[in-house]
Formats: sequence, C-alpha cells, structure tokens
Amino acid sequence: MTTLNVYFKYNVTKVLNEAGYVPSNSEKYPLGGVISAIQNAFHATPLLVCSNGAVEELRLCFYKDFKPRDCVIGSSIKDDMLYSKSSCPKYVSLPEFVSLGHESSEAPFSWLPQNEAF
Repeated sequence: MTTLNVYFKYNVTKVLNEAGYVPSNSEKYPLGGVISAIQNAFHATPLLVCSNGAVEELRLCFYKDFKPRDCVIGSSIKDDMLYSKSSCPKYVSLPEFVSLGHESSEAPFSWLPQNEAF
C-alpha cells in the first residue's frame, strides 16, 4: 500500500466535514465529538495535539499492515483520551489553512494546500 492510498483511504478531512466539523478560525467544536467522528469512521482512537485551543495535529496510528489502531500512550485507550484532553481544551477550533505567500491560490478544502486538494 502506498502513502497516497493510505491518505485517500483514511481521509480525515472528509470524515470531519461529513460529521459537520468544518475548518473555522472562530467556531469551536466539542473535542469528544471530533474524536468520536474519527473513531466511528476508522474504528480506532486518534491522538490530538492542540495549541492555543486549536487542533494542531490529528494523528492516526497504524499496525505494520496499515490497519488502523488506537493511538495509545500508556496501556489503555483511557490514557490516550486523557492525553488528548490534557493537550486540548474541551472545545477546540479546527483552523483554516492559511497560505504563506500564495494569497490568490485557495484550496477547495481549506486544510489542504492547493497542490494537495483532490
């Protein structure tokens, strides 16, 4: 399986958009809802890293055969949820992509740079 296959098969942006979580610098979403949307789609718990109340990273973890697995820190899913919650507030923003130096080129999906939009 190639990196692009994994990228398109586990399209986090699409899952979040379909669940009603769209990029916004002002809207706040419940952290539990964002995590649940990913869990329901991929049957695995992601790891979120936040900075200043905004999701900075959303990590999916995989086994060597590229099947999703829980991103566990420690020995249980509960630990992972505690880590996500300690890094992120109860309500988070999903910031819009801001192009650096390409003001006129806007991607159809604001989380993706122009050359990565599909």
